[in-house]
Amino acid sequence: MSLIKSVIQSLFVLSLILVVSTNAFAGSWNTDSISPRKASSTKEPPFRLMPYAPGTNNLAIDVGQVFLMGDLASSYADSIGYQIHYTYGVSDIFGFDTSLGLSDHSDGKFSMATLLMGLRTNLSWFDKVVPYMIFGLGFYKPSRQLTMTSSASAFEFGVHLGPGVDLELTKQLFFGAAITFHDIFGTSRKTEQGVVDFGGTFTTFLLHLGVTL
Repeated sequence: MSLIKSVIQSLFVLSLILVVSTNAFAGSWNTDSISPRKASSTKEPPFRLMPYAPGTNNLAIDVGQVFLMGDLASSYADSIGYQIHYTYGVSDIFGFDTSLGLSDHSDGKFSMATLLMGLRTNLSWFDKVVPYMIFGLGFYKPSRQLTMTSSASAFEFGVHLGPGVDLELTKQLFFGAAITFHDIFGTSRKTEQGVVDFGGTFTTFLLHLGVTL
């Protein structure tokens, strides 16, 4: 009998807990539910003007070293590269990234023009420091000097990937650096001097200074 009484008491307590929990849940649901009139009166959060925030346009000038790799490194020297960089902030995490770059190697014997597009992913927002990753595709135009009076070039497709970090100096000014690996899906072309391979790999280490609009 005592066992049955204990079971009944336990069921009663459990039922009471369930009733209280259900009422609390229902109350919170009714409170959270928003009528059309209340929804229409809510205000959207104000626009944030800061580097790479959603809806911002970020323009930067990049300058740094271009490190040739593989067969390119054995034939030509590393050089300084330049780049114009534009990023549109899509959200707190993602942004549309595009750039136009140029580098010249070994006194003009080899040059590289790039038009790149990709996805910028902000890894975190630590105070005013933003580490990020960029992955994308683009067009490459390598140009090789064959003789003193002739050269050959080609439009190729490639991929780029790399990390970077930005520092917010002011609400509209930022500074940063990025290391990017590039792989050109090149093809071999017949020229006056024989077969020339326009593919290759290289890495850029660029510093940038930009403004947020």
